[in-house]
Amino acid sequence: MPDLRASLAVLALATALPLATTPAAVASATHVIAELPGVAGLPGTFGYYPTGVNDLGQIVGSAQGDGPTRAVLWAPRGGATDLGPGLAGAISQSGEVLGLTSDGVPDTQQPWVWSAGRRTAIAPPGAAWARAQVINDDGSVPMSYATSARGEQHAAVWDGERHVELPVAGDHVSTYAINNAGVVAASYAYAAFQEFAALRCTDGACVKLAPGPGYGTYDPEAINEAGVIVANRGMVALRWDGEEVTVLSENGRLAHGEQSLNERGDAVGWVLDNGMSRAVLWPAGGKQVDLGVPGNSVATAINERGDIIGHASSPDYSSSRVFLWRDGRLTYLDSLGGAYSTPVALNNHGVVVGRSTTADGTWKGVRWTPVATTPSH
Repeated sequence: MPDLRASLAVLALATALPLATTPAAVASATHVIAELPGVAGLPGTFGYYPTGVNDLGQIVGSAQGDGPTRAVLWAPRGGATDLGPGLAGAISQSGEVLGLTSDGVPDTQQPWVWSAGRRTAIAPPGAAWARAQVINDDGSVPMSYATSARGEQHAAVWDGERHVELPVAGDHVSTYAINNAGVVAASYAYAAFQEFAALRCTDGACVKLAPGPGYGTYDPEAINEAGVIVANRGMVALRWDGEEVTVLSENGRLAHGEQSLNERGDAVGWVLDNGMSRAVLWPAGGKQVDLGVPGNSVATAINERGDIIGHASSPDYSSSRVFLWRDGRLTYLDSLGGAYSTPVALNNHGVVVGRSTTADGTWKGVRWTPVATTPSH
C-alpha cells in the first residue's frame, strides 16, 4: 500500500513561482500548528486545501479561489511550489504526484502525473473522462473511465508507460486502491441487473470477492501489502483477508481513502450510536474499539505506528476539534484561534495536515508538527 499518500524526494521546478513567506507557528503542548504558506504571484485570492503528507513531511494539495485552481506542493519546512492547473491528490515514494484537471463540470476529469518537473496526461486513449485517486511507489495508477460522458464505465491501470485494461465494466466502476505489488481493489455495479461486486485484480485478471451484507455499490477504500482489502457498502464496513469477508460494522463506515487501513490490518472509521457518530478502531483480528472521544466524532486516518487522527464536533456543531489517539490516550490539537479544525492525513512521524479557522472564521490550510519526535513502535 502506498505509505501515507507517500513521499516525494527532492523537488525542483526551474519555472516555479517564488515562495511566499511562511506564516508564524503557534505552539501547543504536543504539536505546533502552522498555516501553510501561499504561492506568491498567483493572481486572485486563494484558499489552500492539503490532501496528503508523506514521511518526509512534504504536503500536496491545491489552491482554490477566484482564479483557476492550481496544484500545490509544500516543502517540509515551508515554501509552496505551483505544479500547474488542477488538483494534486496523492504523492508516491518515488517522487511522482498524481493530480486531476477538470472543466469544472461533471464527467470531464483528466488525470496526470507530475515527475521531475514534467506533467504527463495519463487518461486512456479515447476517454471522455477518467478518475484516479492513488499512485503506488512504482508509479502505477488505477483509474475508471468512460468513452462518453454517460457511457459504460471501464477500468485500467497506468503502469508508467502504458495502460493495462482490467476486465471490469458497469454503470459505476471504482478503482481507488492499489498496493505496491500492483494489486488493485475494485468494484462494479450494474443497477439495472441488481449486480454488485467487489474485486481483487492482479496482473490484469480480476476475481470477485465474497459478497457482504447490505445493498448497492461496494466502495473499496484501501488495500495493504498483505492484500487485505477494506470497503464500505452503504452503512456496512467490510474487510477481506484472503477469501474471507468480515463485517466490521453494520451501522458505520470506514474512513475514506488509503489511510483507513495500515499494514498491520488495523482499520478506522465511525459507527452510529444513539444517533451520534463515534470514532472507532477495528484492530486486525480484534473487537471494535471505541476511541472514547466526546461528542460526535469521526476517525480519519491511521498510520503504521497505530496513531489515529480524526475530529470531534460539539453537540450543536458550533465547533470541531482535531484529535490524536495514541495507545489509548486522547490529545486535542490547537486551531488557528477559531472554532473549527479538521484533519486530512498524517505521516508516520505524527505530522498532521488539514484545515483550521482563524478567530474571524476564515479557513486556512495547516500543518501540525509534533513538538518532539516519538520513536516508532
